Amino acid sequence: LVPSRPRAKGARTITFAEFQQAMKEICGKRFKGKSPEEALQAVYSLIEGKEPGSVGTTKATKAGGVERLTDTSKYTGSHKERFDESGKGKGLAGRQELTDNSGYVGGYKGAGTYD
Repeated sequence: LVPSRPRAKGARTITFAEFQQAMKEICGKRFKGKSPEEALQAVYSLIEGKEPGSVGTTKATKAGGVERLTDTSKYTGSHKERFDESGKGKGLAGRQELTDNSGYVGGYKGAGTYD
């Protein structure tokens, strides 16, 4: 994996330039018989089109009462307003009261019917 040398001391992340430098170091070790340019292209072809892996990540638990507690269709009150019909969260619109400048009183059923 990525050597710690390109990273600044104490830093937890690396920049893209530091990532490229790390790839140059790795390609020489991984493809010893090739020239540095060929080895770099070989490493890039290995990672091209790939996404971050999910190996070793935490899985959602469905044991016991967790499924019942995370079922958004059973939420009531203000919590119910945070999710749409499919159970997907509305994000910021579900957490904040957004200002409606339509000129109608909140909760008015005939909004938009006046010609």
